[in-house]
Amino acid sequence: PEAITYLLEQYDKYEAEQLRLSDIISGFIDPNETEDMAPTATHIGSELGEDDLADEDEEDEDEEDEDGDNSDDDGDGGPDPEVAREKFGELRAQYEVTRLSIQKNGRAHEDTQAAIAQLADVFRQFRLMPKQFDRLVNNMREMMERVRVQERIIMKLCVEQAKMPKKTFVAAFTNNECETAWFEYQKQAGKAWSPRLVEMDEDIQRAIGKLQQIEEETG
Repeated sequence: PEAITYLLEQYDKYEAEQLRLSDIISGFIDPNETEDMAPTATHIGSELGEDDLADEDEEDEDEEDEDGDNSDDDGDGGPDPEVAREKFGELRAQYEVTRLSIQKNGRAHEDTQAAIAQLADVFRQFRLMPKQFDRLVNNMREMMERVRVQERIIMKLCVEQAKMPKKTFVAAFTNNECETAWFEYQKQAGKAWSPRLVEMDEDIQRAIGKLQQIEEETG
């Protein structure tokens, strides 16, 4: 998932002495606690109908000024570097397990879902600094918007132009957003909208391909 990649990249910058550890995290959360949990990005799913995700204001203008003013070393209350090394090592290891399972078995496979759940459990233990949390959420929001654009293109082509009943489209498309089997089936279904889908094959395949690309980027 993109959120994990981002966090690991931030830790790499710490190890390269480009960031302080306290610029990334303030500490760690007991896995049995439920408050202050970090967000997870484990499945791009479908973003159709979730318009509220794009309505929040982005307030990143002051972040660089804050970064420029912070030149102190980690204080006594900062995160323990040794504990951080252990936790980030655990996160990186589980991330690799999850990534390989997705590549080998696909995201929907039982083993992959178990690996994703374990990765989320590890991720939740990190108490992110507010700036990192905001950046992570904004990155996720941007990814969701990219997904939503392509899904709306596909829905418009299928429902508005090919005249596929919306209920039929939703049933076929949901949970199959990055697959082409549902589309191939509808093209060959012998329905009134099937010939129109054939005519739109290139445009719909292009949009599905972009969804697949986003899924690749986000792990």
